[in-house]
Amino acid sequence: MNVEYPPVDPGRRRRGGLADEVVTYVRDLILAGALKPGTKIDQDAIGDVLDVSRSPVREALVILGREGLVEVTPRRGASVADLTPEDIIDHYELFGVVSGRAAAMAAVSLKDDAIAELAAIHERFEHSGEDLSALNNAFHRVINSAAPRRTRWLLRHLVRSVPSRYYEFIEGWDAQAVQHHAAILEAITARDAEGARRAMEEHLHRSGIAAAELLQRHGYWDQEPEQ
Repeated sequence: MNVEYPPVDPGRRRRGGLADEVVTYVRDLILAGALKPGTKIDQDAIGDVLDVSRSPVREALVILGREGLVEVTPRRGASVADLTPEDIIDHYELFGVVSGRAAAMAAVSLKDDAIAELAAIHERFEHSGEDLSALNNAFHRVINSAAPRRTRWLLRHLVRSVPSRYYEFIEGWDAQAVQHHAAILEAITARDAEGARRAMEEHLHRSGIAAAELLQRHGYWDQEPEQ
Protein backbone atom coordinates (compact mmCIF):
# COMPACT_ATOMS: atom_id res chain seq x y z
CA MET A 1 0.00 0.00 0.00
CA ASN A 2 1.27 3.46 -0.91
CA VAL A 3 2.07 6.03 1.74
CA GLU A 4 -0.10 9.14 1.68
CA TYR A 5 1.80 12.41 1.98
CA PRO A 6 -0.64 14.96 3.42
CA PRO A 7 -0.82 18.54 2.12
CA VAL A 8 0.60 21.34 4.24
CA ASP A 9 -1.50 24.18 5.58
CA PRO A 10 0.06 27.32 4.00
CA GLY A 11 -0.26 29.10 7.35
CA ARG A 12 1.98 26.51 9.00
CA ARG A 13 4.81 26.45 6.49
CA ARG A 14 8.02 27.43 8.24
CA ARG A 15 10.30 30.15 7.06
CA GLY A 16 13.72 29.24 5.76
CA GLY A 17 15.25 27.46 2.80
CA LEU A 18 13.41 24.87 0.76
CA ALA A 19 15.48 22.04 2.21
CA ASP A 20 14.59 23.20 5.74
CA GLU A 21 10.92 23.04 4.85
CA VAL A 22 11.29 19.51 3.51
CA VAL A 23 13.23 18.47 6.63
CA THR A 24 10.43 19.77 8.86
CA TYR A 25 7.75 18.06 6.80
CA VAL A 26 9.41 14.63 6.68
CA ARG A 27 10.60 14.78 10.31
CA ASP A 28 7.06 15.51 11.48
CA LEU A 29 5.71 12.56 9.48
CA ILE A 30 8.31 10.24 11.01
CA LEU A 31 8.01 11.41 14.63
CA ALA A 32 4.21 11.54 14.45
CA GLY A 33 4.10 7.93 13.23
CA ALA A 34 2.87 8.53 9.67
CA LEU A 35 6.08 7.09 8.19
CA LYS A 36 7.12 3.86 9.87
CA PRO A 37 10.58 2.26 10.17
CA GLY A 38 11.75 0.78 6.90
CA THR A 39 9.29 2.76 4.77
CA LYS A 40 10.83 3.94 1.52
CA ILE A 41 10.51 7.69 1.17
CA ASP A 42 8.87 8.83 -2.07
CA GLN A 43 10.91 11.86 -3.07
CA ASP A 44 8.67 12.72 -6.02
CA ALA A 45 5.54 12.68 -3.85
CA ILE A 46 7.17 14.99 -1.31
CA GLY A 47 8.27 17.33 -4.07
CA ASP A 48 4.72 17.45 -5.41
CA VAL A 49 3.17 18.16 -2.01
CA LEU A 50 5.61 20.95 -1.18
CA ASP A 51 5.98 22.17 -4.77
CA VAL A 52 9.77 21.88 -4.75
CA SER A 53 12.27 20.20 -7.04
CA ARG A 54 14.12 17.01 -6.17
CA SER A 55 17.28 18.92 -5.23
CA PRO A 56 16.02 20.31 -1.87
CA VAL A 57 14.32 16.96 -1.18
CA ARG A 58 17.64 15.14 -1.59
CA GLU A 59 19.41 17.76 0.55
CA ALA A 60 16.78 17.35 3.26
CA LEU A 61 17.16 13.58 3.32
CA VAL A 62 20.90 13.94 3.82
CA ILE A 63 20.22 16.22 6.82
CA LEU A 64 17.70 13.73 8.23
CA GLY A 65 20.26 10.99 7.69
CA ARG A 66 22.70 12.88 9.88
CA GLU A 67 19.99 13.14 12.54
CA GLY A 68 19.57 9.37 12.46
CA LEU A 69 15.96 9.48 11.26
CA VAL A 70 16.60 8.35 7.68
CA GLU A 71 18.82 5.76 6.04
CA VAL A 72 20.20 7.03 2.73
CA THR A 73 21.61 4.44 0.32
CA PRO A 74 23.41 5.64 -2.83
CA ARG A 75 21.44 4.89 -6.02
CA ARG A 76 18.70 3.18 -3.99
CA GLY A 77 17.02 6.13 -2.33
CA ALA A 78 16.11 6.70 1.31
CA SER A 79 13.98 4.97 3.93
CA VAL A 80 12.94 5.64 7.51
CA ALA A 81 15.57 4.44 9.98
CA ASP A 82 14.84 1.54 12.33
CA LEU A 83 14.11 3.68 15.38
CA THR A 84 13.31 2.16 18.78
CA PRO A 85 11.31 3.62 21.70
CA GLU A 86 14.63 4.18 23.45
CA ASP A 87 15.85 6.23 20.47
CA ILE A 88 12.83 8.52 20.73
CA ILE A 89 13.20 9.00 24.50
CA ASP A 90 16.96 9.52 24.21
CA HIS A 91 16.39 12.23 21.60
CA TYR A 92 14.14 14.19 23.95
CA GLU A 93 16.43 13.66 26.91
CA LEU A 94 19.37 15.12 25.00
CA PHE A 95 17.12 18.08 24.25
CA GLY A 96 16.36 18.21 27.97
CA VAL A 97 20.03 18.39 28.95
CA VAL A 98 20.60 21.52 26.87
CA SER A 99 17.22 23.03 27.79
CA GLY A 100 17.90 22.34 31.46
CA ARG A 101 21.17 24.24 31.22
CA ALA A 102 19.32 27.19 29.70
CA ALA A 103 16.67 27.04 32.45
CA ALA A 104 19.35 27.10 35.15
CA MET A 105 20.88 30.18 33.55
CA ALA A 106 17.44 31.80 33.31
CA ALA A 107 16.89 31.31 37.04
CA VAL A 108 20.05 33.27 37.71
CA SER A 109 20.05 35.95 35.03
CA LEU A 110 16.52 36.63 33.72
CA LYS A 111 15.35 40.13 34.58
CA ASP A 112 12.18 40.55 36.62
CA ASP A 113 10.24 41.85 33.60
CA ALA A 114 11.21 38.76 31.61
CA ILE A 115 10.01 36.51 34.44
CA ALA A 116 6.75 38.48 34.50
CA GLU A 117 6.45 37.88 30.74
CA LEU A 118 7.07 34.16 31.32
CA ALA A 119 4.33 34.07 33.95
CA ALA A 120 1.91 35.85 31.60
CA ILE A 121 2.60 33.34 28.82
CA HIS A 122 2.03 30.48 31.25
CA GLU A 123 -1.29 32.02 32.30
CA ARG A 124 -2.40 32.25 28.67
CA PHE A 125 -1.27 28.68 28.03
CA GLU A 126 -3.38 27.44 30.94
CA HIS A 127 -6.55 29.44 30.37
CA SER A 128 -6.78 31.23 27.03
CA GLY A 129 -7.34 28.40 24.55
CA GLU A 130 -4.92 30.02 22.09
CA ASP A 131 -2.52 28.17 19.81
CA LEU A 132 -0.75 25.97 22.36
CA SER A 133 2.24 25.24 20.16
CA ALA A 134 2.87 28.95 19.65
CA LEU A 135 2.52 29.67 23.38
CA ASN A 136 4.79 26.74 24.24
CA ASN A 137 7.42 28.10 21.86
CA ALA A 138 7.08 31.56 23.40
CA PHE A 139 7.47 30.14 26.92
CA HIS A 140 10.68 28.32 26.04
CA ARG A 141 11.96 31.24 23.96
CA VAL A 142 11.94 33.54 27.00
CA ILE A 143 13.86 30.95 29.02
CA ASN A 144 16.34 30.25 26.24
CA SER A 145 17.07 33.96 25.82
CA ALA A 146 19.20 33.72 28.97
CA ALA A 147 21.58 31.23 27.34
CA PRO A 148 24.80 32.11 25.46
CA ARG A 149 24.69 32.46 21.69
CA ARG A 150 26.07 28.97 20.95
CA THR A 151 23.58 27.30 23.30
CA ARG A 152 20.71 29.25 21.71
CA TRP A 153 21.84 28.04 18.28
CA LEU A 154 21.84 24.44 19.47
CA LEU A 155 18.43 24.85 21.09
CA ARG A 156 16.96 26.22 17.85
CA HIS A 157 18.22 23.13 16.07
CA LEU A 158 16.81 20.82 18.73
CA VAL A 159 13.44 22.59 18.67
CA ARG A 160 13.21 21.88 14.95
CA SER A 161 13.93 18.21 15.59
CA VAL A 162 10.62 17.48 17.35
CA PRO A 163 7.12 17.56 15.80
CA SER A 164 6.09 21.15 15.14
CA ARG A 165 2.46 20.54 16.17
CA TYR A 166 3.18 18.52 19.32
CA TYR A 167 -0.09 19.41 21.04
CA GLU A 168 -2.10 18.03 18.14
CA PHE A 169 -0.22 14.74 18.12
CA ILE A 170 -0.54 13.81 21.81
CA GLU A 171 -4.01 14.07 23.30
CA GLY A 172 -4.09 15.47 26.81
CA TRP A 173 -0.48 16.60 26.73
CA ASP A 174 -1.50 20.23 27.27
CA ALA A 175 -2.71 19.46 30.81
CA GLN A 176 0.57 17.75 31.67
CA ALA A 177 2.58 20.55 30.11
CA VAL A 178 0.75 23.09 32.30
CA GLN A 179 2.01 21.25 35.39
CA HIS A 180 5.54 20.97 34.00
CA HIS A 181 5.67 24.64 33.00
CA ALA A 182 4.36 25.66 36.42
CA ALA A 183 7.24 23.80 38.11
CA ILE A 184 9.77 25.40 35.76
CA LEU A 185 8.29 28.86 36.33
CA GLU A 186 8.24 28.40 40.10
CA ALA A 187 11.92 27.45 40.18
CA ILE A 188 12.95 30.33 37.93
CA THR A 189 10.89 32.81 39.97
CA ALA A 190 12.58 31.52 43.14
CA ARG A 191 15.98 31.93 41.47
CA ASP A 192 16.55 28.21 42.04
CA ALA A 193 18.95 27.26 39.25
CA GLU A 194 19.21 23.57 40.10
CA GLY A 195 15.45 23.28 40.57
CA ALA A 196 14.86 24.91 37.18
CA ARG A 197 17.32 22.51 35.56
CA ARG A 198 15.64 19.46 37.09
CA ALA A 199 12.14 20.66 36.19
CA MET A 200 13.10 21.31 32.58
CA GLU A 201 14.90 17.98 32.19
CA GLU A 202 11.89 16.18 33.66
CA HIS A 203 9.58 18.04 31.26
CA LEU A 204 11.53 16.89 28.21
CA HIS A 205 11.95 13.38 29.61
CA ARG A 206 8.19 13.05 30.02
CA SER A 207 7.73 14.51 26.55
CA GLY A 208 9.89 11.74 25.13
CA ILE A 209 7.98 9.04 26.97
CA ALA A 210 4.68 10.49 25.73
CA ALA A 211 5.97 10.61 22.16
CA ALA A 212 7.18 7.00 22.29
CA GLU A 213 3.88 5.84 23.80
CA LEU A 214 1.95 7.63 21.06
CA LEU A 215 3.97 5.91 18.37
CA GLN A 216 3.44 2.57 20.10
CA ARG A 217 -0.34 3.11 20.16
CA HIS A 218 -0.25 3.92 16.45
CA GLY A 219 1.44 0.58 15.77
CA TYR A 220 4.70 2.24 14.79
CA TRP A 221 6.75 -0.80 15.74
CA ASP A 222 4.12 -3.50 15.16
CA GLN A 223 3.27 -3.26 11.48
CA GLU A 224 5.14 -4.05 8.32
CA PRO A 225 6.53 -0.91 6.70
CA GLU A 226 4.52 0.50 3.80
CA GLN A 227 6.51 0.56 0.59
